[in-house]
Amino acid sequence: MEYASQTKQQLANSLKELMGRTPFNKITVQNVTSNCGLNRQTFYYHFKDMYELLSWIYRNDIFSQMDGVQDDEWESAVIQVMKYCKANRAFCRNTIRSIKKEYLEGFLEPVVHTWVEKLGISLENCKYISKDDADFLVDFFTTAFVNFGIQWVSRGMQESEEDVIKKIKALLRMIYHGTEKQKRIAI
Repeated sequence: MEYASQTKQQLANSLKELMGRTPFNKITVQNVTSNCGLNRQTFYYHFKDMYELLSWIYRNDIFSQMDGVQDDEWESAVIQVMKYCKANRAFCRNTIRSIKKEYLEGFLEPVVHTWVEKLGISLENCKYISKDDADFLVDFFTTAFVNFGIQWVSRGMQESEEDVIKKIKALLRMIYHGTEKQKRIAI
């Protein structure tokens, strides 16, 4: 198990290094394996294609940081992800520039959906809305955060972690205020 994990990490590091100077869609399995001294057969033993390797990198480098995050720790998770993106600027920007948006959304949305649920946009915190409305809010903010993240990386990651946290908190205040106001109107 340890060996397989190390090999996957070697392939991941190789792809990240190559993406520092070459668009993802121009990198081949042969490029990745040659760069790290492995062979194509080893690559295909661990990954079915380059997209699976890319997805593995994001799951293990970024999204794994969110797995154990408690509801009240979402801020630190956002900060960790933003710092990772800044530290791996070329890799992240290259990913966004050379992969179809639909693919990015496909592997970002499930993770972000779970994270949005941790923000507290749920029936427990918004007691005066229906389950359908709560589900809609989670889906809506999942799409919004995925697209915001893609744009944030595309624009050069200018906004600080603190500024983004402030904006998310403002959104949450609006949601909670709106649900309280809805309660008063319904009464």
